[in-house]
Amino acid sequence: MVPTPTITRPSNWPPSSRLTAPNKTDIQLTSACGSEDSSEAPTSGSAEDASVAAGDVPVGSGTVIDETYVVTQPKEGEFHAFSSVCTHQGCQVRTITEDKITCPCHSSQFSTSTGEVLAGPATDPLPKFSVTDSDGTLTISGSS
Repeated sequence: MVPTPTITRPSNWPPSSRLTAPNKTDIQLTSACGSEDSSEAPTSGSAEDASVAAGDVPVGSGTVIDETYVVTQPKEGEFHAFSSVCTHQGCQVRTITEDKITCPCHSSQFSTSTGEVLAGPATDPLPKFSVTDSDGTLTISGSS
């Protein structure tokens, strides 16, 4: 049997990412250090908790926290948190403007209120995480 080739998985891709080569051979992606630690990026499971000052999340926009979460504030005092990993091909979303979260790889867009897909190619929403506000500090729970 021919061994499965491996290449380094970009750090912002989910740990279980796979590619299929043109000859239909699966290519297992591994992290740069060779670890397959599933705590690197959130999927629909769990990740580390994180926190941010509510004042650091602009109204009508949002911010990326620890390259793990997107925290948004669509309306004054309304906060939401989502995975920062695009559901299309695992790229890191970085742009949050005009009530849209946009992936730089293929321009998928997601709602800052719900994480639902506004424009493809993504077809699945961003996984949502709970946010609690305690005296102006937002805590994002690592469990979706």
